Amino acid sequence: MDAERIINALKNGNVPPDGVGEICVGREREIEEFDSILEKVKDGAAITRFLNGEFGSGKSFFLKLLEERALSDNFVVAKVTLSRDVPFNKFEVVYRNIVASLRCKTGVSLEHIIEKWITQLRMMSLRETTDPYQQERIVIENISSDLNEVRKHSTTFAAAIENYYKLSARGDQETAKYAMGWLSGEKNIPFTIKRQFGVKGDIDRENAFKYLEALSSFLRALKYSGLIILIDEAEHIMTLHTKKLRDMAYDYMRYIYDECSIGRFQNTLFIFAGTPEFFEDPKLGVPSYTALNERIEDAIKTEFRDLRKPIIKLDGFRRENLQELSERLISMHEEVYGWEATPVRESLDGIISRHEANAELTGYISPRNFVKSFISVLDIVHQNPELRSEAEILDLFEEKEIEFEEDEDWV
Repeated sequence: MDAERIINALKNGNVPPDGVGEICVGREREIEEFDSILEKVKDGAAITRFLNGEFGSGKSFFLKLLEERALSDNFVVAKVTLSRDVPFNKFEVVYRNIVASLRCKTGVSLEHIIEKWITQLRMMSLRETTDPYQQERIVIENISSDLNEVRKHSTTFAAAIENYYKLSARGDQETAKYAMGWLSGEKNIPFTIKRQFGVKGDIDRENAFKYLEALSSFLRALKYSGLIILIDEAEHIMTLHTKKLRDMAYDYMRYIYDECSIGRFQNTLFIFAGTPEFFEDPKLGVPSYTALNERIEDAIKTEFRDLRKPIIKLDGFRRENLQELSERLISMHEEVYGWEATPVRESLDGIISRHEANAELTGYISPRNFVKSFISVLDIVHQNPELRSEAEILDLFEEKEIEFEEDEDWV
C-alpha cells in the first residue's frame, strides 16, 4: 500500500488506484453480501446487481473495492464508465470498452491474458518432450481443447484466438495484431486481412452479446473464477437525446438482467452504478421503461434493508463511520509526513459535529466532500503549526457547497 498515493488521490477527489480497502468504512454488510455473490459467480451463477447512491456517496469507491476483492480471488474484471463516447445504446462500443479494460491479478488487457495462457501451454510442452515439433503439436492440441466450450458460443471467436497464436508462432506479428484487434471489437479491418485469421464481418450491435458470452466462456476455460463487469455512471443513459435511444439502452440492460436470470452468462457478474434520479425519474430514468423497471424495482416498500434485492442503496455516513474514517486518515497522514496530528485528533468531535450540522440542511453527508476537506485540514495544520486550538481548526473546516459534475463521481 502506498499511503501517499492514497492521500493525494483522495485530496484530489479521485478513487485511489489501489489500497481502497484500507480506508473503507461503513460498508461491512454490503461487502459481506458481494463476497457471497462472488462465491455464487465462481460456482457458475450469472448475476446482475445495481448500486444506487448520490454523487459522492461511495459508488465508484465501492466498485474499486469490489474490483480489488475480485482480482484477489482470480476473477477477471472490466470497468466501463458510460459517457458521450461510450453510450449504452451502442453495445458494440460498450463491448470494445469492456475488452479494453480487462484486468486480471497478473496484468491488464486481453492480449496479456492470452499470452499468459500460451506461455503456460508452452511450458507444459517443454516438460513433456524435447522435440520442437512435438512441443508445437502439444501446444496446438491444448489450445484447441481449451477452446471447445468457446466454440459452442462462437466458432469465429475461437478461430480468431487459434489463428492469433499460429500467426504469432510463425512471426507474422502484424496480422496477429489485427486478430487481437478484431477480438477487441475493432472495426475497419480489411476483408483480406480478416480472411487470414479466419473471420468474416465485425463485432457489431447484432452480435456483441454473443461474443461477450464467448469471452466469458474463454476466461472460464483458462481457469479464472469468472468475469466481473462494472458499469459506472449509468445515469448517463438519461442524457441520451431521444426516448428511442434511451429505451434501446434500457432494453439492453433488461436483456442482461433476464439472460443472467436464466443462466446464459455463466460465471459472470454485471454491476450497474447510478444516482437516485436514474432509478426514480419517471420520464428519463429506469421507471420510463416498464419492462426493466418492473423487474428490478422494490417489491415491498420498507425502511428495513434488503441487500439481496436487485438494487442496493449506498447510504450516507453516520457519526461512527466518520469517526473511524477520520482516525484512519489521521494515522495514514501521520505515517506519510512523519508528524503527530494531535490538534486535529483533539478536534475530531467538533469536526464531525460540524458536518452533521451541515447534513441537517441537505439530509446527507457526502463521504467524498468529508474526505477532501478533512485531508486539506490535515495538510494545513501540518504546515502551519501555529494552528493549535479547536476553534481555529473548526474555522478551517467550514463546509462549502459544491456543484457536482457527472464525471466527478469519486465514491
